[in-house]
Amino acid sequence: MKKQLPLLLHLLLWTSLLGLSLWVHFGIDRLDLPLSWVAMDVAQTLAFHLALFYFNWFVLLRILAKGNVLGYALAVVATLALFAAVRSPIEVFQITQEASITPKMAEQIAKHPSMLDYKTHMIQLGVMGLMNIFLGSALKVTGDYLRTERRRQELELQHTTTELDLLKAQVNPHFLFNTLNNIYSLSYQNAPSTPEAILKLSQLLRYQLYETNTPVVPLARELEHVEHLLDLHRLRLTQPELLTLEVQGNVSGLSLPPMLLMPLVENMFKHGLSTAPMQVQVCTQDVGLTFTTRNRIKALGGTPENYGGIGLQNLKRRLELLYPGAHTFTCRQENQDFIAELTLNRLS
Repeated sequence: MKKQLPLLLHLLLWTSLLGLSLWVHFGIDRLDLPLSWVAMDVAQTLAFHLALFYFNWFVLLRILAKGNVLGYALAVVATLALFAAVRSPIEVFQITQEASITPKMAEQIAKHPSMLDYKTHMIQLGVMGLMNIFLGSALKVTGDYLRTERRRQELELQHTTTELDLLKAQVNPHFLFNTLNNIYSLSYQNAPSTPEAILKLSQLLRYQLYETNTPVVPLARELEHVEHLLDLHRLRLTQPELLTLEVQGNVSGLSLPPMLLMPLVENMFKHGLSTAPMQVQVCTQDVGLTFTTRNRIKALGGTPENYGGIGLQNLKRRLELLYPGAHTFTCRQENQDFIAELTLNRLS
């Protein structure tokens, strides 16, 4: 449809000019002219304006496109002079012939002798030609601008999509690195839960490999993935009941980009004290979501900005690209607890 639109605009333009030419002939009491004469006059009018319009479109505007404004102006003046010089004798000849055919034209010439004046016709034709060129230039410049803008938006979207894919791709190795560290710790301790940890890891990887290749996933499925990750981490804890997930509200029918919540959970594991409570809270309202993690900080004395790495950096960038102006992400410290809170105002 986008490719057909310029053609439709051109057809509309020339259909309008044809209608205007017919109205000039039949709307000012020239019904006594032969139809063949009217057809010849309309045809030559359209032919001259078509030639002027597309000469400007394909030739003159190339001069302007190179930034040569003065050259374009001079070329327009020369073209209009030629256009008026060629058409003026034809116009005078037609009027003379029409006067010999219809008495009404002869009466008009008697009242307005300037109708046979070449100079007058050249001025009128120059003004009409200038309107033709102005209209053509406006359409061409506007069309080129819209195409350039559409191309820029497409490139911007492509760049954004590529950047999002790269950011999401970085989540998987980061997650795998942390999880393998956990399993290594279990195996080093000869923990009997090691096989179960490997099984949990396979479930997590299955989700990441086969279910995250879409722009969004159901929120319920993403939270199930979070629960599997929590289960895997609980295997390392002496008090697994300290690690909790609380969901408030209805999560059905809501979707979000895959792996968006993982960096917050991993950051909680990385900096949280394993002997203190670690809490994950999810609250949904209409099409909004608030995801909060709270953990006791291992080492005191730092600032909230210190408790994060590549995971949170990627998360912030993904949020800027996916939810511009529709999210808030804050990290704060309350006494000995570190709290990260993500609010999304517009879930699909």
